[in-house]
Formats: sequence, C-alpha cells, structure tokens
Amino acid sequence: MPAQPLREEAPSSSPRSAQALFFRSILGFLAERGLTASVRSRVSVPTQWVMDRPPWFGCWIPSLPVDEIEAVLQQLGGAQLNMDLGRHVARQMAHRLLQPVLHAIFALLGRTPESVFRNLDLCFSLVTRGISFVYVPGGEGGRQVVARFRGLDTPRAAWHALRGALSYAFDVAGTQGSIGEPVLLAENEAGATVRYPVEWT
Repeated sequence: MPAQPLREEAPSSSPRSAQALFFRSILGFLAERGLTASVRSRVSVPTQWVMDRPPWFGCWIPSLPVDEIEAVLQQLGGAQLNMDLGRHVARQMAHRLLQPVLHAIFALLGRTPESVFRNLDLCFSLVTRGISFVYVPGGEGGRQVVARFRGLDTPRAAWHALRGALSYAFDVAGTQGSIGEPVLLAENEAGATVRYPVEWT
C-alpha cells in the first residue's frame, strides 16, 4: 500500500512541528554532504515520502520526520554531524527568514549573543513549534540556555542539533563563543528540559 502524505499542519499528537523552510534546509544539508540516499534508506516510509515531496513554503509538518533524520545522522556521524546540521539550518533561517527580527533585536538591545539568547522564543517560533527557552544570564551555574522540548521521546540527536543552532548566535553577533554539552535536567511525559552552558568573549 503506498505511503500516505503527511498533513501540512501537524496533528495534535505531534509533540513539535517544523516550518517548511526549516525542513527544506535540512534536506539541503543532506544534499550538500552527500547523505540524502544514505539517510533516506534508514528512515520510515512516511519520512521518505516527505523527503521526496517537501512541503510548500509556509506549511508546517509534524516533528517526526525531523526527529528521524536527526537520529539517523547521530548514527552516521555522532553529535558533531547534528551540530553541523543545526548550524547550517540556523544560518539558512537567519539569511532567509529572520533578518528583520534580528535587526530589530540588535537595534533595541545591542549586538550581543545575550540579545539573541533572550529572544530565542521569538526567533524559534517562526520556524519550529514545541520548543521553549529560558536564558539564565549568570549566577552559580554561569550563563546558560535552558530548552524545553515538548512531548515524549525527543531523540538525544535533537539536543545536539539545537546546540549547533545556538552556536550561530555568536556569528550573527560578530563574536566568538561556545555552547557546552547539553545536560538533561528533567524528563517526563510532558517533555524534556535540557541545559546548555554558554560562554563568549
């Protein structure tokens, strides 16, 4: 029986969702690295379907194809490959969708990584749904970004892809810095809360 197309709008059972441009940027990364065929052979038939027929710009899809692709990349190249993916997608989103938002943020708050980290909910809401953020500017644990992934069974691979995406904040702010290893703070039926130490000069 042929695979049925995924809905353009993520169903309520989908823990998170992704905008079409976000998903197409993932496909662009796979093509650039020569990984499309290898990844496609390892994912489910519904994910193969949406890889073959990417959603139209402006549509939203369930997070499951993204999760599957990231999980396969973790198998193929470990955390670094997903970090590379996250940074690539963040760069694409910044150039193609987020420039007006980033310009406004920097005009109001100054061109620093902290300005980006304080507005991650705004930036990510344009391309993903189901991930929320809190920025902790200092204290005993130092600077950190705390991310909450909604829903059960978010793959660890997604944590590393997000780590790569967060690192792009240093590029747009014109400085150098680092995002530390993700640390799981809590995980239950509602989702997973993950902490990322952040540093910059």
